[in-house]
Amino acid sequence: MSATTLDTQYSSVVAGWLAAADRRAKQAGEPAWALEKRRRAAQIAASLAFPRRDEELWRRTDFGALSLEALDPFVVAPRARGVDDLPAALIERLAGEAGNVALIAQCDGDVVLEQPHPALAKQGVIVCSMDRAIREHGDKVKSLFGTLLATDYDRWTALGEALHAGGAFVWVPNGVQAELPVRLLQWLDGEGRLAAPRTIVSVGDNASLTVTEELLSAPGEAASLQLGGTEVFVGRGGRLTFASLQEWGRNVVHYANGRARLGPDAELHWIQVMLGGRMSKTNIWYDLDGRGAQAYVHGFMFGDARQHFHLHTLQRHLQPDTTSDLLIKGCLKDRARSVYQGLIQVAVDAQRTNAYQANRNLLLSEQARADSIPGLEILANDVRCTHGATIGHVDPEHMYYLLTRGLPPVEARRLIVEAFFEPVLERIPLAAVRDRLREQIAHKIG
Repeated sequence: MSATTLDTQYSSVVAGWLAAADRRAKQAGEPAWALEKRRRAAQIAASLAFPRRDEELWRRTDFGALSLEALDPFVVAPRARGVDDLPAALIERLAGEAGNVALIAQCDGDVVLEQPHPALAKQGVIVCSMDRAIREHGDKVKSLFGTLLATDYDRWTALGEALHAGGAFVWVPNGVQAELPVRLLQWLDGEGRLAAPRTIVSVGDNASLTVTEELLSAPGEAASLQLGGTEVFVGRGGRLTFASLQEWGRNVVHYANGRARLGPDAELHWIQVMLGGRMSKTNIWYDLDGRGAQAYVHGFMFGDARQHFHLHTLQRHLQPDTTSDLLIKGCLKDRARSVYQGLIQVAVDAQRTNAYQANRNLLLSEQARADSIPGLEILANDVRCTHGATIGHVDPEHMYYLLTRGLPPVEARRLIVEAFFEPVLERIPLAAVRDRLREQIAHKIG
C-alpha cells in the first residue's frame, strides 16, 4: 500500500472522522476559539497529501501499509474513579507510587483519570486533561496551543490536531519548585484504536518540574495508531526534566511531534526512549530562544524482530551563549532497523553557541540495520559545534573477557548492552521506571 492509497482512504474515511470529532467537541463545550483551530486543522489536512518516500524525512520510513479504514478514533473507555479502576498493566506500572505523583491516565482516545496532587495544587500547579484545560483554563492554553507545533508541518500533524482528544496540560507558576513529579500514562486497549492526544507543559520563570510520559498498550494483531503532539515551554531560569518512554505493543504505529522552547538561562533535560511498537517515527525540535539556555538530550532505541524506529531531532540555537548536548544510542537485533536524523542549526546572531550531537549504534545481528545521519547548519562564526556517529557490533574482546570469567554468552551480552544503555537509564527520574526499563532490555536480549 502506498501513500497514494492512503490519500484515497483519506477521502473516504477521514472526512467522516473529522465531522464526528467536531460534533463531539461542540457537545463537550469546547470554546469557539478551540473549535475554530480544530476546523482550520481539518482544512489544512484536506489540502495536503500524506508524506511520500521521495521526501527526505520519509525516505527510510513508510506508513503505506497502514489501513485507515480499520481504525476507530472514537472508542470510549469508562471513566476511572481511582487508580484501582485502571487497566492492570497501568496499576502495575504505578507500583504503589500513585500517592506520590500527580497523574493523568488516558485509555484509547480519552483521559479516564485526572489525579492532581494536593501538594502541587497548594503550590498553584495545574495538572489536568487537555480537554478540561481548554474549557477551564482557556486564557493560558490559548496562548500556547499550536505556537510551537505548526499545523501544516505535514498531513499527519494536521490530522492529529483536527482529531485531538485527551492529552495533558501541566502549568507551573513563576518561582514554584514543584514538590512532586507528574506522570502521564497513555494506554491503547487492543486493536484498531486511533488516539490523538495533545499535551502542553509550561514551566514558569525560575520554576522547576519533572514529568514522565509512558506510552503502553495491550497486545494485538491488527494495527493501532497514535498521533501524539507535545509542546514544552521553559521560562527564564526555569528547569524541566521530561522523559518520554515508548513501550507500545507490537501492533502499534506511532507518529509523534515534540517541540520545546527555552527562555534565557532555562535548562531542559529531555529523555527519549523507544522500545515498542511496529513502526515509530518521532520528530523533536529544541528551540534555544534565550541567552544562556541549555538543552541536554539523552535517549535510546532497542529494536528486535522487524521493529522500525525513526528519530529526527533539531537543535535550534536562536540566541547567543546557548548550549545543547545530545546523545542517542541504538541497539538492534534480528532484522530490526533504526534511523536517526539529527541537525544542529545556529542562527546568524547566535554567537558563542556550544552544541554537540552524537549517535552510537550497537548491532547484535548481521541482518539488523542502523542509518545515522547527523548534520550541521551554522550561520554564525564564533561557535563550537561537533557531531558524530558510530555503528558497530559487540567487541569480541569484551565478550572474550566476560566469557573467560565464567559468564554464559547470553549473560555476557546482557551486561554489555546494559552498560551501553546505562548512561541514559541513570538519567530517568523515577527509580521504578528505570527498573522496569532494565527488565524490558533484559527481555529483548533474551
